[in-house]
Amino acid sequence: MRKLASVSRIVLFASLVATAQAQNSPAPSDAKSLRHLEYSFAVDSEGVSEFHYNGIGNGTETGAGVGGGAVSDGGSGTMYVDVLSVTADGALSIRISEFVVNEARPRQAYTCTVYGSTGVLCPSVPAPSEAEWILLSYLGRQFVTGAPWDAQHHWQRKLDTAQYALVEDFTLGDGGNPNLALIAEKKRMELHNGGFGTRVDDVRILYDRTMEIPDTVHDESQETGPGGSSHASFDFHLTADSFAK
Repeated sequence: MRKLASVSRIVLFASLVATAQAQNSPAPSDAKSLRHLEYSFAVDSEGVSEFHYNGIGNGTETGAGVGGGAVSDGGSGTMYVDVLSVTADGALSIRISEFVVNEARPRQAYTCTVYGSTGVLCPSVPAPSEAEWILLSYLGRQFVTGAPWDAQHHWQRKLDTAQYALVEDFTLGDGGNPNLALIAEKKRMELHNGGFGTRVDDVRILYDRTMEIPDTVHDESQETGPGGSSHASFDFHLTADSFAK
């Protein structure tokens, strides 16, 4: 397994003020929420470090930044998601935790603020896992219906700050019936820290328009930089929804 050594030790947070605090994790069934979701997940990684951007604004406001953590070793299990409330600016307050196969109990839960633009605000230290962060990105309200699609069913989002540069390209496709949308995303991120090079994610999302949640998410991530290259894949499948009839 090859690892980008310069990446695995980096923790970079620029003006990041968390709007939520880490909590101890009770059993998922104990969580009181407006809506409860469960996703099966699988992660296959080869030296990819955990890097998250909150994607809020232009990087100048309090709360804008990017962070990195330890190298992920992969695994599989279940994500428990509880929608706690709708914030004043239309975001969702979401509590997330994961149960990894062969571990005795669910891991620590985190409460994050999630936007339809894929922006996420979470605790800084400790932070959610890479898999949790990816899933959170697509759980915001009106992720499809509120996006500024052009005549070619495409929209692009750019952020360029002192800490990182990010480009997200979204393309809307046919999900097979009127209630489903197939979203293709090409995401490219560069950290301005002199070590980490480029991370590119190719994402495919099957999105339920009626329920406003993804049914499946597949993310292929590739990092390249001075220390070599690395790859990871992330897969999520919806298995339970308290709103389902």
